[in-house]
Amino acid sequence: MVNDSGQLYTIEGISAGLLMIVTAYLVVSSTTVLTPQDVHITDVQLEQLGNDALAMMDTRNTYTGPRSPLQDYVFYDDSTNKSNFEQQFLLYCNSTPFGRMDDLRFNATIHYINNANEQSFYTYYEPPGYDYYRENAVKVSRWIYLEGKPPNSPVEDKPQIVLMEVLLWRA
Repeated sequence: MVNDSGQLYTIEGISAGLLMIVTAYLVVSSTTVLTPQDVHITDVQLEQLGNDALAMMDTRNTYTGPRSPLQDYVFYDDSTNKSNFEQQFLLYCNSTPFGRMDDLRFNATIHYINNANEQSFYTYYEPPGYDYYRENAVKVSRWIYLEGKPPNSPVEDKPQIVLMEVLLWRA
């Protein structure tokens, strides 16, 4: 004897299968939504890299040392210190696992208060053969405390805090 109950089970099974497939599709498609933060993740990583490099350079080597390497680089503003600043900053930024070097470029600007009590700035470091940075450059900054007048620097002869801004980009 044949009745209609088998037909009902078949329709119920097909509709349950379709419901599970649609539910799985909605769950998978809703978890891969791109947010604005995901698009700029490389910029955020580059900015963190620059902040970390400046923070390491602004840490004194010994507990009794008078200044950090970054303070020395800015205080003694000459070509040797600019070269040392470039080497150390690029060493901290470009080091990657397995000895590969990343191709990063940067320039640095110092902002300070001049004798007329106005904000001024000067370019501290500019790479040789300076090529214009692309739109994906990030800006990192660090406040640096200087005691007295740095030689070869337009900064006024008084203890003050200057701002170093570094523009960092991938070449």
